Amino acid sequence: MQKTKKRIKLAIIFFMLVFLFSLPAEAFEDAPANNAVVPQVKSDIQFFLNGDELITGVPYIIEEGRTLVPVRFFLEAMGAAVSWLPSTKTVSVALDDMSIEMVVGEKTALLNDSPVTLEVPLRLIENRTYLPLRFVAENLGAGVSWSGADRRIIIEFPSPGTKPGQERPRLPLPYYQDLNVQVDTYGISLGDPGQKVLDLLGRPNRQDETIYGYCWWIYNEDYRNYLQVGVKDGYVVTLYTPGESWNFGPLHRGCAPELLDEHFETADRLYVEKNKAIYKLYLPTLVYENLVVTFYCDEQDNNKIMAVRLEDREVAKDRFGLFYKYRSPQGKRDSFDREKMRDAEAADGRQIFDLANVERSLRGLPPLSWNVGAACAALEHSKEMYDYNYFDHFSPVTGEAVDHRLDKQGIKFILAAENIARGQLDGIEVHHGLMNSLLHRENILHEDLRSLGVGVYGDCYTQNFVTALR
Repeated sequence: MQKTKKRIKLAIIFFMLVFLFSLPAEAFEDAPANNAVVPQVKSDIQFFLNGDELITGVPYIIEEGRTLVPVRFFLEAMGAAVSWLPSTKTVSVALDDMSIEMVVGEKTALLNDSPVTLEVPLRLIENRTYLPLRFVAENLGAGVSWSGADRRIIIEFPSPGTKPGQERPRLPLPYYQDLNVQVDTYGISLGDPGQKVLDLLGRPNRQDETIYGYCWWIYNEDYRNYLQVGVKDGYVVTLYTPGESWNFGPLHRGCAPELLDEHFETADRLYVEKNKAIYKLYLPTLVYENLVVTFYCDEQDNNKIMAVRLEDREVAKDRFGLFYKYRSPQGKRDSFDREKMRDAEAADGRQIFDLANVERSLRGLPPLSWNVGAACAALEHSKEMYDYNYFDHFSPVTGEAVDHRLDKQGIKFILAAENIARGQLDGIEVHHGLMNSLLHRENILHEDLRSLGVGVYGDCYTQNFVTALR
Protein backbone atom coordinates (compact mmCIF):
# COMPACT_ATOMS: atom_id res chain seq x y z
CA MET A 1 0.00 0.00 0.00
CA GLN A 2 1.39 3.37 -0.92
CA LYS A 3 2.32 5.77 1.84
CA THR A 4 -0.25 8.36 0.77
CA LYS A 5 -3.07 5.82 1.16
CA LYS A 6 -2.17 5.31 4.81
CA ARG A 7 -2.96 8.88 5.61
CA ILE A 8 -6.33 10.22 6.64
CA LYS A 9 -6.44 13.99 6.47
CA LEU A 10 -8.96 15.35 8.92
CA ALA A 11 -10.39 18.83 9.31
CA ILE A 12 -7.95 20.91 7.36
CA ILE A 13 -10.34 23.75 7.95
CA PHE A 14 -10.96 26.62 5.56
CA PHE A 15 -13.08 28.59 8.02
CA MET A 16 -11.01 31.68 8.71
CA LEU A 17 -10.87 32.50 12.38
CA VAL A 18 -10.10 36.17 12.94
CA PHE A 19 -11.16 37.41 16.34
CA LEU A 20 -9.82 40.96 16.43
CA PHE A 21 -10.78 41.33 20.06
CA SER A 22 -9.24 44.73 20.65
CA LEU A 23 -8.20 46.16 17.33
CA PRO A 24 -7.79 49.91 16.85
CA ALA A 25 -8.71 51.28 13.44
CA GLU A 26 -5.14 52.13 12.54
CA ALA A 27 -3.94 48.56 13.12
CA PHE A 28 -5.28 47.13 9.85
CA GLU A 29 -6.52 49.15 6.90
CA ASP A 30 -9.24 46.62 6.04
CA ALA A 31 -10.39 45.94 9.57
CA PRO A 32 -14.18 45.88 10.02
CA ALA A 33 -15.71 49.23 10.82
CA ASN A 34 -16.95 48.05 14.20
CA ASN A 35 -13.34 47.73 15.34
CA ALA A 36 -12.66 51.43 14.83
CA VAL A 37 -11.22 53.69 17.48
CA VAL A 38 -13.88 55.88 19.06
CA PRO A 39 -13.70 59.29 17.40
CA GLN A 40 -12.56 62.06 19.71
CA VAL A 41 -13.86 65.61 19.78
CA LYS A 42 -11.52 67.94 17.94
CA SER A 43 -11.25 71.46 19.28
CA ASP A 44 -8.80 74.32 19.35
CA ILE A 45 -9.66 75.00 23.03
CA GLN A 46 -6.87 74.10 25.46
CA PHE A 47 -7.09 73.26 29.18
CA PHE A 48 -4.39 74.34 31.61
CA LEU A 49 -4.14 73.22 35.25
CA ASN A 50 -1.73 75.22 37.42
CA GLY A 51 0.16 76.26 34.30
CA ASP A 52 0.44 72.80 32.76
CA GLU A 53 -1.57 71.84 29.70
CA LEU A 54 -4.01 68.97 30.22
CA ILE A 55 -4.10 66.67 27.20
CA THR A 56 -7.41 64.98 27.91
CA GLY A 57 -7.33 62.48 25.06
CA VAL A 58 -11.05 62.04 25.78
CA PRO A 59 -13.88 64.29 24.64
CA TYR A 60 -15.37 67.05 26.73
CA ILE A 61 -18.86 68.31 26.02
CA ILE A 62 -20.25 71.80 25.67
CA GLU A 63 -23.99 71.69 26.35
CA GLU A 64 -26.16 74.82 26.48
CA GLY A 65 -23.14 76.96 27.26
CA ARG A 66 -21.89 74.67 30.03
CA THR A 67 -18.61 72.77 29.76
CA LEU A 68 -18.91 69.17 30.95
CA VAL A 69 -15.63 67.43 31.68
CA PRO A 70 -14.77 63.75 32.35
CA VAL A 71 -14.82 63.30 36.13
CA ARG A 72 -11.97 60.85 36.57
CA PHE A 73 -9.54 62.65 34.27
CA PHE A 74 -9.91 66.11 35.80
CA LEU A 75 -10.17 65.09 39.45
CA GLU A 76 -7.25 62.67 39.24
CA ALA A 77 -5.21 65.44 37.60
CA MET A 78 -5.88 67.44 40.78
CA GLY A 79 -4.61 64.57 42.91
CA ALA A 80 -7.95 63.06 43.93
CA ALA A 81 -8.73 59.37 44.29
CA VAL A 82 -11.84 58.53 42.27
CA SER A 83 -13.84 55.30 42.51
CA TRP A 84 -16.99 54.02 40.82
CA LEU A 85 -19.67 51.76 42.30
CA PRO A 86 -21.62 50.32 39.34
CA SER A 87 -24.48 48.85 41.37
CA THR A 88 -25.64 52.34 42.47
CA LYS A 89 -23.90 54.34 39.70
CA THR A 90 -22.11 56.36 42.38
CA VAL A 91 -18.84 58.27 41.98
CA SER A 92 -16.84 58.75 45.20
CA VAL A 93 -14.01 61.27 45.40
CA ALA A 94 -11.39 61.66 48.15
CA LEU A 95 -9.12 64.71 48.12
CA ASP A 96 -7.17 65.69 51.23
CA ASP A 97 -9.84 66.15 53.91
CA MET A 98 -12.62 66.52 51.34
CA SER A 99 -15.07 63.84 50.20
CA ILE A 100 -17.65 63.97 47.43
CA GLU A 101 -20.36 61.51 46.44
CA MET A 102 -22.32 61.91 43.22
CA VAL A 103 -24.95 59.66 41.63
CA VAL A 104 -25.61 59.52 37.91
CA GLY A 105 -28.80 61.40 37.07
CA GLU A 106 -29.01 63.16 40.46
CA LYS A 107 -28.60 66.94 40.73
CA THR A 108 -27.74 66.74 44.42
CA ALA A 109 -24.25 65.67 45.49
CA LEU A 110 -22.76 65.21 48.95
CA LEU A 111 -19.74 67.40 49.74
CA ASN A 112 -18.30 66.32 53.10
CA ASP A 113 -21.73 64.72 53.76
CA SER A 114 -23.53 68.04 53.12
CA PRO A 115 -25.84 68.37 50.08
CA VAL A 116 -24.81 70.66 47.23
CA THR A 117 -26.64 71.27 43.95
CA LEU A 118 -25.20 70.58 40.51
CA GLU A 119 -26.12 72.74 37.52
CA VAL A 120 -26.88 69.56 35.62
CA PRO A 121 -26.95 65.98 36.88
CA LEU A 122 -23.88 63.79 36.72
CA ARG A 123 -23.96 62.28 33.22
CA LEU A 124 -22.88 58.81 32.09
CA ILE A 125 -21.78 58.89 28.45
CA GLU A 126 -20.10 55.85 26.86
CA ASN A 127 -19.19 54.46 30.30
CA ARG A 128 -17.55 57.75 31.31
CA THR A 129 -19.01 60.13 33.90
CA TYR A 130 -19.16 63.88 33.21
CA LEU A 131 -19.84 66.84 35.48
CA PRO A 132 -19.91 70.63 34.94
CA LEU A 133 -16.55 72.35 35.12
CA ARG A 134 -18.16 75.02 37.28
CA PHE A 135 -18.72 72.41 39.99
CA VAL A 136 -14.97 71.81 40.12
CA ALA A 137 -14.36 75.54 40.48
CA GLU A 138 -16.99 76.38 43.08
CA ASN A 139 -16.84 73.33 45.33
CA LEU A 140 -13.22 72.21 45.15
CA GLY A 141 -11.66 75.62 45.60
CA ALA A 142 -10.32 75.90 42.07
CA GLY A 143 -10.34 79.08 40.04
CA VAL A 144 -11.45 78.85 36.41
CA SER A 145 -10.91 81.59 33.85
CA TRP A 146 -11.28 81.94 30.10
CA SER A 147 -8.65 83.45 27.85
CA GLY A 148 -10.45 84.34 24.64
CA ALA A 149 -7.34 85.59 22.85
CA ASP A 150 -5.65 82.17 22.79
CA ARG A 151 -8.80 80.12 23.53
CA ARG A 152 -7.64 78.61 26.80
CA ILE A 153 -9.53 77.44 29.87
CA ILE A 154 -7.22 78.09 32.80
CA ILE A 155 -7.73 76.20 36.08
CA GLU A 156 -5.82 77.18 39.21
CA PHE A 157 -6.02 74.70 42.05
CA PRO A 158 -3.96 75.72 45.10
CA SER A 159 -2.98 72.95 47.48
CA PRO A 160 -1.24 73.28 50.84
CA GLY A 161 2.40 72.31 50.55
CA THR A 162 2.48 72.21 46.76
CA LYS A 163 3.46 74.78 44.19
CA PRO A 164 1.46 75.44 41.01
CA GLY A 165 2.31 72.80 38.41
CA GLN A 166 3.96 70.53 40.99
CA GLU A 167 2.60 66.99 41.08
CA ARG A 168 0.76 66.19 44.27
CA PRO A 169 2.30 63.26 46.16
CA ARG A 170 -0.07 60.29 46.14
CA LEU A 171 -0.11 57.02 48.00
CA PRO A 172 -0.62 53.79 46.07
CA LEU A 173 -4.20 52.55 46.12
CA PRO A 174 -5.12 48.96 46.95
CA TYR A 175 -6.15 46.97 43.91
CA TYR A 176 -9.61 46.05 45.06
CA GLN A 177 -10.41 49.36 46.74
CA ASP A 178 -13.47 50.01 44.56
CA LEU A 179 -14.82 46.46 44.65
CA ASN A 180 -17.41 45.23 47.12
CA VAL A 181 -16.78 41.59 46.28
CA GLN A 182 -14.49 38.81 47.42
CA VAL A 183 -11.93 37.76 44.81
CA ASP A 184 -10.23 34.36 45.06
CA THR A 185 -7.75 33.20 42.46
CA TYR A 186 -6.12 30.29 44.28
CA GLY A 187 -5.12 32.52 47.20
CA ILE A 188 -3.08 34.93 45.04
CA SER A 189 -3.98 38.59 44.52
CA LEU A 190 -2.57 41.41 42.43
CA GLY A 191 0.10 43.25 44.40
CA ASP A 192 1.23 40.15 46.31
CA PRO A 193 5.00 39.66 46.55
CA GLY A 194 6.40 36.83 44.46
CA GLN A 195 7.64 35.14 47.62
CA LYS A 196 4.04 34.71 48.79
CA VAL A 197 3.28 32.90 45.53
CA LEU A 198 6.25 30.58 46.07
CA ASP A 199 5.29 29.94 49.69
CA LEU A 200 1.69 29.11 48.76
CA LEU A 201 2.03 27.34 45.41
CA GLY A 202 5.68 26.30 45.25
CA ARG A 203 7.97 26.88 42.32
CA PRO A 204 6.21 27.26 38.95
CA ASN A 205 6.42 24.45 36.43
CA ARG A 206 7.61 26.92 33.83
CA GLN A 207 8.43 30.62 33.42
CA ASP A 208 7.31 32.32 30.19
CA GLU A 209 8.67 35.69 29.11
CA THR A 210 6.51 38.44 27.59
CA ILE A 211 7.23 41.73 25.83
CA TYR A 212 5.23 43.56 28.50
CA GLY A 213 7.83 43.66 31.29
CA TYR A 214 6.45 40.76 33.33
CA CYS A 215 7.10 37.03 33.37
CA TRP A 216 4.33 34.43 33.47
CA TRP A 217 4.76 31.81 36.19
CA ILE A 218 2.92 28.76 34.84
CA TYR A 219 1.30 26.28 37.22
CA ASN A 220 0.18 23.43 34.94
CA GLU A 221 0.81 20.28 36.97
CA ASP A 222 -2.95 20.00 37.54
CA TYR A 223 -4.68 21.09 34.33
CA ARG A 224 -8.04 21.27 36.10
CA ASN A 225 -6.65 24.06 38.29
CA TYR A 226 -4.36 25.69 35.75
CA LEU A 227 -3.01 29.11 36.79
CA GLN A 228 -0.80 31.78 35.23
CA VAL A 229 0.74 34.37 37.57
CA GLY A 230 2.40 37.40 35.97
CA VAL A 231 5.29 38.75 38.08
CA LYS A 232 7.07 42.07 37.52
CA ASP A 233 9.77 43.55 39.78
CA GLY A 234 8.99 40.89 42.38
CA TYR A 235 5.22 41.53 42.57
CA VAL A 236 2.11 40.01 41.00
CA VAL A 237 0.70 42.30 38.29
CA THR A 238 -1.61 39.93 36.40
CA LEU A 239 -3.41 36.61 36.91
CA TYR A 240 -5.26 34.26 34.56
CA THR A 241 -7.09 31.03 35.30
CA PRO A 242 -9.62 28.79 33.53
CA GLY A 243 -9.49 26.44 36.53
CA GLU A 244 -12.37 25.00 38.49
CA SER A 245 -11.86 26.91 41.74
CA TRP A 246 -11.76 30.66 41.07
CA ASN A 247 -14.40 33.19 41.97
CA PHE A 248 -14.94 36.90 41.47
CA GLY A 249 -17.70 37.79 43.88
CA PRO A 250 -20.72 35.74 42.70
CA LEU A 251 -18.99 34.77 39.43
CA HIS A 252 -17.27 31.41 38.99
CA ARG A 253 -16.38 28.96 36.25
CA GLY A 254 -19.51 27.78 34.44
CA CYS A 255 -21.81 30.51 35.73
CA ALA A 256 -24.42 32.15 33.50
CA PRO A 257 -23.53 35.47 31.80
CA GLU A 258 -26.66 37.05 33.30
CA LEU A 259 -24.92 36.91 36.68
CA LEU A 260 -22.25 39.29 35.36
CA ASP A 261 -24.84 41.72 34.03
CA GLU A 262 -26.80 41.57 37.27
CA HIS A 263 -23.89 42.53 39.54
CA PHE A 264 -21.46 44.55 37.39
CA GLU A 265 -21.35 47.17 34.67
CA THR A 266 -19.00 46.18 31.88
CA ALA A 267 -16.89 48.63 29.89
CA ASP A 268 -16.78 48.71 26.10
CA ARG A 269 -13.60 50.78 25.69
CA LEU A 270 -10.18 51.21 27.28
CA TYR A 271 -8.31 54.49 26.94
CA VAL A 272 -4.51 54.29 26.72
CA GLU A 273 -2.85 57.61 27.47
CA LYS A 274 0.59 56.67 26.11
CA ASN A 275 -0.56 56.44 22.50
CA LYS A 276 -3.79 58.47 22.83
CA ALA A 277 -5.91 55.56 21.56
CA ILE A 278 -9.23 54.18 22.68
CA TYR A 279 -9.48 50.41 22.19
CA LYS A 280 -12.88 48.82 21.75
CA LEU A 281 -13.37 45.86 24.09
CA TYR A 282 -15.12 42.84 22.59
CA LEU A 283 -14.85 40.66 25.68
CA PRO A 284 -16.81 41.24 28.92
CA THR A 285 -14.49 43.60 30.79
CA LEU A 286 -14.58 45.55 34.04
CA VAL A 287 -12.34 48.61 34.30
CA TYR A 288 -11.52 49.97 37.76
CA GLU A 289 -9.08 52.43 39.30
CA ASN A 290 -6.06 50.13 39.17
CA LEU A 291 -7.60 46.94 37.86
CA VAL A 292 -8.89 45.52 34.58
CA VAL A 293 -10.87 42.26 34.74
CA THR A 294 -11.57 40.25 31.59
CA PHE A 295 -13.97 37.31 31.47
CA TYR A 296 -13.87 34.59 28.82
CA CYS A 297 -17.15 32.96 27.80
CA ASP A 298 -18.01 29.73 25.98
CA GLU A 299 -20.25 30.66 23.06
CA GLN A 300 -20.81 26.98 22.28
CA ASP A 301 -22.20 26.34 25.78
CA ASN A 302 -24.80 29.03 26.46
CA ASN A 303 -22.11 31.71 26.76
CA LYS A 304 -21.11 30.50 30.21
CA ILE A 305 -18.19 32.29 31.87
CA MET A 306 -15.22 29.92 31.87
CA ALA A 307 -12.09 31.91 32.77
CA VAL A 308 -10.95 35.21 34.28
CA ARG A 309 -7.94 37.48 33.83
CA LEU A 310 -7.00 40.17 36.37
CA GLU A 311 -4.49 42.85 35.30
CA ASP A 312 -2.91 45.89 36.80
CA ARG A 313 -4.47 48.66 34.73
CA GLU A 314 -1.12 49.89 33.40
CA VAL A 315 -0.17 46.32 32.48
CA ALA A 316 -3.47 45.94 30.61
CA LYS A 317 -2.80 49.14 28.68
CA ASP A 318 0.68 47.89 27.74
CA ARG A 319 -0.80 44.63 26.50
CA PHE A 320 -2.81 46.61 23.97
CA GLY A 321 -0.32 49.31 23.05
CA LEU A 322 2.86 47.23 22.85
CA PHE A 323 1.18 44.45 20.89
CA TYR A 324 0.23 46.85 18.12
CA LYS A 325 3.59 48.60 18.35
CA TYR A 326 5.69 45.46 17.97
CA ARG A 327 3.65 42.44 16.87
CA SER A 328 1.06 43.70 14.40
CA PRO A 329 2.03 43.87 10.71
CA GLN A 330 2.02 47.68 10.87
CA GLY A 331 4.23 47.66 13.96
CA LYS A 332 7.98 48.02 14.33
CA ARG A 333 8.98 44.45 15.07
CA ASP A 334 12.64 45.00 14.21
CA SER A 335 12.94 47.73 16.84
CA PHE A 336 12.34 45.17 19.62
CA ASP A 337 14.97 42.72 20.86
CA ARG A 338 14.71 39.81 18.40
CA GLU A 339 15.61 37.10 20.89
CA LYS A 340 13.14 38.35 23.51
CA MET A 341 10.43 38.60 20.86
CA ARG A 342 10.89 34.96 19.85
CA ASP A 343 10.89 33.91 23.51
CA ALA A 344 7.56 35.70 24.00
CA GLU A 345 6.01 34.17 20.88
CA ALA A 346 7.23 30.70 21.87
CA ALA A 347 5.66 31.29 25.29
CA ASP A 348 2.30 32.01 23.61
CA GLY A 349 2.63 28.71 21.77
CA ARG A 350 3.29 26.75 24.95
CA GLN A 351 0.30 28.39 26.66
CA ILE A 352 -2.00 27.58 23.73
CA PHE A 353 -0.82 23.97 24.07
CA ASP A 354 -1.46 23.95 27.82
CA LEU A 355 -4.92 25.44 27.43
CA ALA A 356 -5.92 22.80 24.88
CA ASN A 357 -5.03 20.21 27.51
CA VAL A 358 -6.99 22.12 30.15
CA GLU A 359 -10.11 21.74 28.01
CA ARG A 360 -9.44 18.06 27.39
CA SER A 361 -8.73 17.36 31.05
CA LEU A 362 -11.96 19.01 32.17
CA ARG A 363 -13.85 16.69 29.79
CA GLY A 364 -12.02 13.48 30.70
CA LEU A 365 -10.07 13.28 27.42
CA PRO A 366 -6.42 12.16 27.28
CA PRO A 367 -3.90 15.02 27.17
CA LEU A 368 -2.03 15.82 23.99
CA SER A 369 1.73 15.45 23.91
CA TRP A 370 3.99 18.16 22.50
CA ASN A 371 5.05 17.40 18.92
CA VAL A 372 8.31 19.14 18.04
CA GLY A 373 8.05 18.51 14.29
CA ALA A 374 4.44 19.72 14.16
CA ALA A 375 5.48 22.84 16.08
CA CYS A 376 8.20 23.55 13.49
CA ALA A 377 5.68 23.14 10.66
CA ALA A 378 3.23 25.41 12.50
CA LEU A 379 5.85 28.11 13.06
CA GLU A 380 6.86 27.96 9.38
CA HIS A 381 3.24 28.56 8.37
CA SER A 382 2.65 31.37 10.88
CA LYS A 383 5.81 33.16 9.80
CA GLU A 384 4.92 32.85 6.12
CA MET A 385 1.40 34.21 6.74
CA TYR A 386 2.92 37.15 8.62
CA ASP A 387 5.70 37.87 6.12
CA TYR A 388 3.45 37.62 3.03
CA ASN A 389 0.38 39.08 4.75
CA TYR A 390 -2.16 36.37 3.97
CA PHE A 391 -4.42 34.15 6.07
CA ASP A 392 -5.19 30.67 4.77
CA HIS A 393 -4.45 27.00 5.35
CA PHE A 394 -3.06 26.78 1.82
CA SER A 395 0.08 28.76 1.02
CA PRO A 396 -0.16 31.07 -2.00
CA VAL A 397 3.66 31.18 -1.90
CA THR A 398 4.45 27.44 -2.11
CA GLY A 399 1.04 25.94 -2.91
CA GLU A 400 1.44 23.64 0.09
CA ALA A 401 -1.06 22.62 2.77
CA VAL A 402 -0.57 21.12 6.21
CA ASP A 403 0.16 17.59 4.90
CA HIS A 404 3.08 18.91 2.85
CA ARG A 405 4.40 20.91 5.79
CA LEU A 406 4.26 17.84 8.03
CA ASP A 407 5.95 15.77 5.28
CA LYS A 408 8.86 18.21 5.23
CA GLN A 409 9.31 17.59 8.97
CA GLY A 410 9.44 13.83 8.37
CA ILE A 411 6.17 13.22 10.23
CA LYS A 412 4.23 10.10 9.22
CA PHE A 413 0.63 10.32 10.38
CA ILE A 414 -2.76 8.70 10.09
CA LEU A 415 -4.67 11.69 11.36
CA ALA A 416 -3.92 15.40 11.23
CA ALA A 417 -5.75 18.69 11.68
CA GLU A 418 -4.85 22.35 11.61
CA ASN A 419 -6.28 25.47 13.27
CA ILE A 420 -5.12 28.97 12.39
CA ALA A 421 -5.89 32.33 13.95
CA ARG A 422 -4.77 35.89 13.47
CA GLY A 423 -5.06 39.24 15.23
CA GLN A 424 -5.44 38.20 18.88
CA LEU A 425 -3.31 39.91 21.52
CA ASP A 426 -1.90 36.70 23.03
CA GLY A 427 -2.24 32.95 23.38
CA ILE A 428 -4.99 33.21 25.99
CA GLU A 429 -7.29 35.10 23.63
CA VAL A 430 -6.38 32.78 20.76
CA HIS A 431 -7.39 29.74 22.77
CA HIS A 432 -10.78 31.11 23.77
CA GLY A 433 -11.42 32.29 20.22
CA LEU A 434 -10.72 28.79 18.87
CA MET A 435 -12.96 27.19 21.49
CA ASN A 436 -15.78 29.53 20.45
CA SER A 437 -15.60 28.26 16.85
CA LEU A 438 -17.29 24.88 16.45
CA LEU A 439 -14.92 23.33 13.87
CA HIS A 440 -11.76 24.51 15.64
CA ARG A 441 -13.19 23.35 18.96
CA GLU A 442 -13.77 19.88 17.48
CA ASN A 443 -10.07 19.63 16.62
CA ILE A 444 -8.99 20.62 20.14
CA LEU A 445 -11.37 18.07 21.69
CA HIS A 446 -11.00 15.28 19.10
CA GLU A 447 -10.54 12.07 21.08
CA ASP A 448 -8.45 10.37 18.38
CA LEU A 449 -5.81 13.10 18.10
CA ARG A 450 -2.72 12.47 20.19
CA SER A 451 -0.20 15.30 19.83
CA LEU A 452 -0.01 19.01 19.14
CA GLY A 453 2.57 21.52 17.99
CA VAL A 454 1.95 25.27 18.04
CA GLY A 455 3.80 27.99 16.15
CA VAL A 456 3.40 31.73 16.79
CA TYR A 457 4.89 34.58 14.80
CA GLY A 458 3.75 38.18 15.17
CA ASP A 459 -0.05 38.12 15.22
CA CYS A 460 -0.30 34.75 13.42
CA TYR A 461 -1.01 31.50 15.25
CA THR A 462 -1.04 27.91 13.95
CA GLN A 463 -1.99 24.66 15.72
CA ASN A 464 -0.99 21.37 14.07
CA PHE A 465 -2.60 18.24 15.57
CA VAL A 466 -1.11 14.85 14.70
CA THR A 467 -1.77 11.19 15.38
CA ALA A 468 1.39 9.45 14.26
CA LEU A 469 1.57 6.34 12.10
CA ARG A 470 2.97 3.51 14.22
